[in-house]
Amino acid sequence: MTKLLKRFFSALIFLTFSLASSIQADARPTLDAQELLTNLNALRAANNLTSYSLDATLTKVAQAHADYIAETGILTHYDRNGIRPYQRAMAAGYTAASAASLTEALFAGFNVSTDDILAAWQADDSAAPALLSPDYEDVGIGISAADGKTYYVLIAASQTNAAVSATPTFVESVPTVGTGTSVPNTPLASGEIYHLVRKDEGLWSVAILYGTTIEELKLLNNLYSDDIYEGQRLLVRAAYTPTPTQTPLPATATVSLLSTSTATIPPTLTQTPTATPAPVAPTNLQSGGVAVGGIVLAALLMAGLGAFLSGRKKQDAESAKE
Repeated sequence: MTKLLKRFFSALIFLTFSLASSIQADARPTLDAQELLTNLNALRAANNLTSYSLDATLTKVAQAHADYIAETGILTHYDRNGIRPYQRAMAAGYTAASAASLTEALFAGFNVSTDDILAAWQADDSAAPALLSPDYEDVGIGISAADGKTYYVLIAASQTNAAVSATPTFVESVPTVGTGTSVPNTPLASGEIYHLVRKDEGLWSVAILYGTTIEELKLLNNLYSDDIYEGQRLLVRAAYTPTPTQTPLPATATVSLLSTSTATIPPTLTQTPTATPAPVAPTNLQSGGVAVGGIVLAALLMAGLGAFLSGRKKQDAESAKE
């Protein structure tokens, strides 16, 4: 029995480690950054473009963001502190020439290949410049995984002023309230305010324009990420909710301060004491005496029977001796 238990626990431990190993294997990214870079540079070479150089700083920034979106499961260009790609790169030490000199592409999928990722980015107008712009020279790649899904972050940038013809994913300019084309819209008759997203506007700039927050805009428009597009109609403020008013009661009732009725004094009640009857002893004494007599009679009969039996035993003993 002991050997059987030892075999059972050994098999259980083996299965536990095997499952743990398989779970860790599933959590690993299906592609590495070098493989993605090799295929990306092959795509650029096919389009007569120079190859990207893998930049350590951009790779660090991209990997940190890949870990963040894998943790949250949301494809967003904002990090947990609300910072955008250009600002994150600059804070990490990459000296991009301008906000237009850096762009970021995101992708997530299950068991995808390099061709799948590159094809998806090429089909996305906001991500395509990160692959095929002639003005970017450096690249950073981050790959992370969670729950079997792999998340990819590609940051393309340039430290020179040549990157002016590329179309960046975001423009880090803040529109001035009340000037230019970014003017807050007036409320509708119902109180609602809508904003039509213009080119190069971000969710954060709309929030600043109307004095609200990104989270409030996302809540009003059921947005699951911070990405918005040109021509999108955003609800900035919901309709007015009428406050119910209480209708005052008509003041028609008059109250007389002096009573005209005569108070009636209630009659004095007199209480007549009622005598409490004393407890009466049971009247059936005869039945009690009969019970006592029966007990005495039974006792006498038992005593007589005992004496008779005792005398009978003595008589039998004497007869036996004779």
